[in-house]
Amino acid sequence: MNALTHAHSGLRYVVLALMVAAIVKAFTSQQYTEGTRKLNLFAMISVHIQILIGLILYFTSEKVRFFEETMSSSFYRFFAIEHIFGMLVAMALVTIGHSKAKKATSDAEKFKKIKVFYTLALIIILVTIPWPFREALGGKWF
Repeated sequence: MNALTHAHSGLRYVVLALMVAAIVKAFTSQQYTEGTRKLNLFAMISVHIQILIGLILYFTSEKVRFFEETMSSSFYRFFAIEHIFGMLVAMALVTIGHSKAKKATSDAEKFKKIKVFYTLALIIILVTIPWPFREALGGKWF
């Protein structure tokens, strides 16, 4: 369990790096190449892996308690509701964005889909991560 927690905490930086790289590429490139497609795909896969680890932790964690306890504590409410909901929404946005970009016919359309969906997902991810400086949430670097 401890290894999963550390993996989930550390992999957030891989997810963030891939998401930022995909977004920067979408804003700065003119041609949608095979490398661009793979970068977007790897960003989506990393988000999905992170969600899978997070779901395992969610259903086995002490941080997710009974409803009464959860709603009365901002710490438990964050992990039981806000964090998981935000991350699931972000995953859906990344998946939809990747799918729409894949189906788009022009490079400009593909980049537009990535810009919109991946950027919205990244904002949600950044807001709902239990960052180390959020000590009220028990944030730790690893």
